[in-house]
Amino acid sequence: MPDASSRRTRSATALAVSPTASHAMSSPRSRGILRFMNRLPAFARSLALLTPLALLAPSLPAHAADDAARAVAAGAGRKLVESYVYPARANDAAEVLRRNAASGAYDGLKEAALATRLTADIYAVLHDKHVNLRYSAEINPPEPSAGATPGPAARAAQLKRMRQIGYGLGRVAHLPGNIGYLDVRGFPAAGDELDTVFDGAVNSIAYSDAIVLDLRRNHGGSPDSIARLLSHFLAPKTHLNDFVGRGDGDAKVTESTYTAAVPGPLITAPLYVLISSETFSGGEECAYDVQALKRGTLIGAVTGGGANPGETRRIDDHFLIFVPSERARNPITKTNWEGVGVKPDVEVPRERALIAAYGIAVDAKLRDASLTAAQRDGLQQLRAKIDTLTDADILAL
Repeated sequence: MPDASSRRTRSATALAVSPTASHAMSSPRSRGILRFMNRLPAFARSLALLTPLALLAPSLPAHAADDAARAVAAGAGRKLVESYVYPARANDAAEVLRRNAASGAYDGLKEAALATRLTADIYAVLHDKHVNLRYSAEINPPEPSAGATPGPAARAAQLKRMRQIGYGLGRVAHLPGNIGYLDVRGFPAAGDELDTVFDGAVNSIAYSDAIVLDLRRNHGGSPDSIARLLSHFLAPKTHLNDFVGRGDGDAKVTESTYTAAVPGPLITAPLYVLISSETFSGGEECAYDVQALKRGTLIGAVTGGGANPGETRRIDDHFLIFVPSERARNPITKTNWEGVGVKPDVEVPRERALIAAYGIAVDAKLRDASLTAAQRDGLQQLRAKIDTLTDADILAL
């Protein structure tokens, strides 16, 4: 397995923004999946299929105040043509940017306003929520060459950032009735530290009678980290996902993810996965994998609908664009959740998802004929009040 530092990202952002907001975090195999890296441009290898780019940068009239915006539009178009997963669509989007720039549509737009407008114009063509431009007041670092891995200083900085965000963990709790609760808000790039954190969190609730995995705020991250988490719930060598390379036709699978043997028991207790419209990218993959493998029950609302991993690309000193360069393809369904989202098995508003899951888990326990009278009475009292509680009330029990 490649070193964590050389893995791609699957999410354009990293765990802290909504699916329609900006995306970040990247390393050649950790696919976009990370939204709390919104500040972290992480570059990965380019899957560039270089094509003639002359049309994307035509001679433009000399408008000193507007040349900068037009140059950013041309640069965004070039990055799409070089790397976007569907080349024909990339050409279409680049042509729209070229025409708009030539007409003066971007003249006068600066910084975040320009990034927002270009993102919207690209989305109107591609309908891909991962594609996102981002403005930075600070100068962006140079884009590494294809296949380059972060040096010691960059890796140390990445580890520091991951520690500051707790490696994507929100909260771990043991609820009355012996129900485990795990809130995972992102899947940072896999590595020894993340493995230790994820293994410890899951194993702390491994002997629960049921487990609730909360992905409602999960904005994505690394497929390898998803595999690490799901390795606690599925047998080793379970095939989770495939990633298909760039191309308009039937492109080839470039890599696949599988579960592996991990420390701790293999958890066989019922698994309830909470999802929402905020769940995006890698968070969606995790839920989709569980559903496709029939390992758990998805509860909540339809997710954001982003399944194309990629890399953050440098346009210039202050603008970056996240460009998907692959697409996910589940080995069971032979498709993915791009544009449609992951559909829950039990549909409820996101604010009712934990309540619903907790109620279902307690109902299942009440069907256990081996319960003592005292145990049954305690569970019945608990069940009677669950529907009146909020998430905060439940987590305070």
